[in-house]
Amino acid sequence: MKKKLTVVIVVVFTSALGLYFAFTSNRSDSASSPKKEEAQVQQLTPPDAYVTLDGAVRYQTIDNFGASDAWSMDPLGKYWTEENKNRVADLLFSREKGIGLSAWRFNIGAGSIETDQSRIPDPWRRAESFKLSEEGNYDWSRQAGQQWFLQAAKDRGVDTLIAFVNSPPVWMTKNGHAQPDEEVGSTNLKEGYEDEFAAFLIDILEHFSEAGLDFEYISPINEPTWDWNLAQQESNRYNNEDLKRVILELHRQLKESGLEAQISAPDGVEITALLDDEVYGQFAGGGTYSGGANSLGTGKYREYIKELLGDPRLKEAIGNKIASHSYWSDYSKPGDDRLGKLRQLLDANLKKYDEKAKYWVTEYCILGDYGPGRDLGIEPALHVARTIHFDLTEANAAAWQWWTAVSKVDYKDGLIYTDFSEAGDEQNILTSKIMWALGNYSKFIRPGAQRISLAGLDEDARSGLLGSAYVHVGEQTVTAVFVNDSEDDKRVRVSLDGVDQHHSIAFMEPYITSAGQDLVRGESVPVLDDYSFEAVIPARSVVTLTGGGADGTVE
Repeated sequence: MKKKLTVVIVVVFTSALGLYFAFTSNRSDSASSPKKEEAQVQQLTPPDAYVTLDGAVRYQTIDNFGASDAWSMDPLGKYWTEENKNRVADLLFSREKGIGLSAWRFNIGAGSIETDQSRIPDPWRRAESFKLSEEGNYDWSRQAGQQWFLQAAKDRGVDTLIAFVNSPPVWMTKNGHAQPDEEVGSTNLKEGYEDEFAAFLIDILEHFSEAGLDFEYISPINEPTWDWNLAQQESNRYNNEDLKRVILELHRQLKESGLEAQISAPDGVEITALLDDEVYGQFAGGGTYSGGANSLGTGKYREYIKELLGDPRLKEAIGNKIASHSYWSDYSKPGDDRLGKLRQLLDANLKKYDEKAKYWVTEYCILGDYGPGRDLGIEPALHVARTIHFDLTEANAAAWQWWTAVSKVDYKDGLIYTDFSEAGDEQNILTSKIMWALGNYSKFIRPGAQRISLAGLDEDARSGLLGSAYVHVGEQTVTAVFVNDSEDDKRVRVSLDGVDQHHSIAFMEPYITSAGQDLVRGESVPVLDDYSFEAVIPARSVVTLTGGGADGTVE
C-alpha cells in the first residue's frame, strides 16, 4: 500500500492585496517589502515554471551527507585552541550552528609521517599510523587530532562514522612507502598480506567500538583505478583481483569478529570506471575505459559494477552497494553529457544486476580546469549544488560526501579554509559558500528521508533552475531544494499531489544561500487553501523550503 503524504504547503505568493515575498531576510517591516505597484506587475506575470510535487511517487532513501577528515583535521585537532576546534566542529556537525553533516569519514593512516618526508613534502598529506611495525604494539595516542574531531562529530549527533584507508600501513607495502611506484606491480600491498591487512583494520574497529565510537562502514581501498606512482600523498592501486582478495578476506574476518561494520567499496575514482564495457561504449561512442593503471599492463582496473555486483560472493561482502566518486563528472557538454546521460547509464547499469542496488558518492571536490584557485564565493557553490542535484536525481545516490572538510591550499577542495600551516600560525576560519550550499541539503535532508517526485522543471544541466524534493517519515517533514544558477529570479508555481490535505503544515520555512546570505532563514510562508504555492527563487542562489515536524505531517 502506498504511503500517503499529509501536507499543507505555502510559499511565496502575490495576493490580491499586493503581498509579494522574496527570499531575502527575516524582516517583515514595510521597508523590506516590494512596492504595491511592483507586486501588481508581478501578479500579472505568469510563473517561469509550473511544478508538481507528488508524495506518492518515491525514489531512493537517503543515508547521509558527509565529508572526510583528510588531511587537515589531525594538525587542527592537535594545535588549535579548544574554542577554535569547537567552532569548526559546530560548523560541520551541528544542525543549530552549522550544516549538520550526518556522516564523517575517518582516515586510517599508513604511517607516512615516519617514512615519506621526501616523497610527500607537504606534512598535511602524510599521516600517522596506529601500528608502526609488524612486531610492534598499537599506539592509540596516534592520530590524536583526528580522534578529537571524531568524538566531536559523535557528540554533535553524527550517527554514521566511516573509516577509510588510502594505503596499507607502510610495513605492509612492497616498497616500504605509503604510495606505489613503477616497480611494485599491480599493487603496493605485499603478496599474501590480505589477512594481516584485514586483521589490522579489525583491531582498529574493535578499539574504537570499545571507546563508544562504532564505525558503521569500513572502506579498505580508495580509488584503486589510479596508478598513484609517487603521488605525494598516501595512496595505493589494486587491480580487480587484488581488490577482490582484500574485500573477501576483510568480509570473512568481520563475520568472525562479530562487528556490525559493513564494507564500502570500491570507492572508484570516477563514474566511467564503474561501467560495464558495453555501457561505457554507449557513453563514449566505443572502446573501453583506459584511464589510470589500465595502461600499466598489470591487470584490469575497471568494470567495478560487473566485477562486484555480478559476483554473488562480492555482492554479499559489499552489501549490494557501490561506492564511487564524482570527479570529472560535473559538467555537461554537447556529446559529453556527464551530469545527465552518464548518470542515467550508471543507474541503469546498477539496476541490470539488482533493482535494489544502492549507490553512494563517497568523495567529491572540484577538479579539472576549474579546480585551481581558492574561491569562497557563490560561483563554485552553484557548481557543487548542481552536481549534488544530478547525483541525487539521475544517479539516485543514497549518500553524498565531500572530500576534505578543511583546506589550507589554493584550490576548490575545502568546505572551510584556513591559512594555518603549523603551530604558531594564526588559526583563522574561513567558511565557503560551498559549505553553506551543501548545508542546504545536509541540514534538512536527514538519514531516512525519501526523495519524491518533483516534475515540471527542465532537467537539462543548462536550464538555470533545478529542484528536488524529499519527505522524512521519522521527522515528519517535507523539504524541497531549488538551485538557480541563472542571472534572473525564477518564480515557480507548485502544486501538491499525493497528499492528504488536512493543513498539517501551516508554514514552510525558506533557507537561502546566495552571494549575500549563508543559509539564512527567510520569512515563514503561510499555506494556501488550494495546496499550491508560488515561490521566487533568487538569481544565483540555493533555496531550501522545509515544513512539518508535527505528528500527522507525513504518513
